[in-house]
This record gives sequence, structure tokens and C-alpha cells, in this order.
Amino acid sequence: MDNNQQVQETTGLSKFYSKVYGYLGLGILLSAMTSYVMLNYFKAQVAQFLNGGSLYLLLLWGVQIGLVVYLGKNAFTNSGKTLVGYMVYTVLTGITLSLTLAMYTTGTIVLAFTTTAGMFIGMSLIGIFIKKDLTAMGHAMYSLLIGALIAIVLNVFFMKSSAVDLFISLAMVVIFSGLIAYDNQKIKKMYLQAGEQTASGLAVYCALTLYLDIVNLFIYLLRIFGRD
Repeated sequence: MDNNQQVQETTGLSKFYSKVYGYLGLGILLSAMTSYVMLNYFKAQVAQFLNGGSLYLLLLWGVQIGLVVYLGKNAFTNSGKTLVGYMVYTVLTGITLSLTLAMYTTGTIVLAFTTTAGMFIGMSLIGIFIKKDLTAMGHAMYSLLIGALIAIVLNVFFMKSSAVDLFISLAMVVIFSGLIAYDNQKIKKMYLQAGEQTASGLAVYCALTLYLDIVNLFIYLLRIFGRD
């Protein structure tokens, strides 16, 4: 590879990362604004959800899962629809997130947010600049995630142990921290494979991947810091 090609590749990669993080920032902003509106202008509805709106919550989760699948299928083919789907997803997440935030104090939320931001920045830098291939670690993190989700179901319906809940939350923090590094490195690999032909929809999908990592990390840090 000659110097000019290497410079062009590096410049293109930097622009792609900027685009991904721009979309990520947009998603976080939309979720934050939605949560703020829900908690300040729809308090009665939030309280109703918390007191027995499980059916509506399951419906929201179902729509969100469907959107993730849809975005994955359209990342390379329709950037416009992918962006709209991503924005809808982050707004829906803001609604569901408001239900979680309603259960915690402002101090706990601020602590969890600042810790999440610091961990996200640190793990992102590791993922971008580390020379070691993180593929094996990423696969291991996804396997652990499946195990943790099974443990959550078992604990909710059978064990109902606060100690197990804390252990799962700690494990989830480790898992999503690792996934942040892995997904950042994967973004680099995906760009280098696609090059200048990389679709804008792919940048949106990469932003969604990081968005899921950071939101889940934030939620489990909330659970840890908010314990009595």
C-alpha cells in the first residue's frame, strides 16, 4: 500500500467514525429528550406503566426488537429508512428508559451517567487503537450475554435473590464494556472491507450497535449504584 492510499484510507476511516459517532450522539440526545418529556410532562402515564402497564411495555419491547432486525437488514440498501428507523428506536428507548429513571434519585442517575461516559470513552479508545484482534473476546462476550440473560429470567421467576441480581449487574457491566471495545474495532474492520463504497445506512447501524452497548451499560450501572 503506497503512502497516498494509506492517507486516503485513514482519512476516510476518520470521517466514517465521525459519522457513526454523530448518529450515536443524535440517538442519545433523542432518548434523553424523550425521557425528560416523559418524566416531566407525562408523570401520570409513567406511574401507570410502573403500576401495571406490563402489557404495553412488552409491546414497546417487541417493536424495538423488530426495529433492530429491520435496521440490520436495510443497513446496506436504504440509508434513509435506516436513519428513520434508528430515530424511532431511540425515541421508544427514551420512553422505556423513563420508566427505569423514575425509580432512581437524580444523584444516582448523574453518577451512573458520568461513569458510563467515562467507561465508554476509555473502552472505545481501546477498541479503536489496540493492535490485538478482539474477535474472540467479542464472541465470548456475546456468549456470556446469553448466559446472563438466562440467569436474569431464572432469578426473576425462581430464585428472586438480590445477591444474584447484583452479581448479574456486575457481570453485565463487564460484558457491555468488552462489547464497546469489540464493536468499535468491528466498525474499523467493516469500513476497511467496504472502503469508500460504505453506505450511510451502515454508519447508522454501527451507531445503533454502540447505542445499545452504552444504554445497557448505563442501565446496569444504575442498578448497582441505586441499590439500598
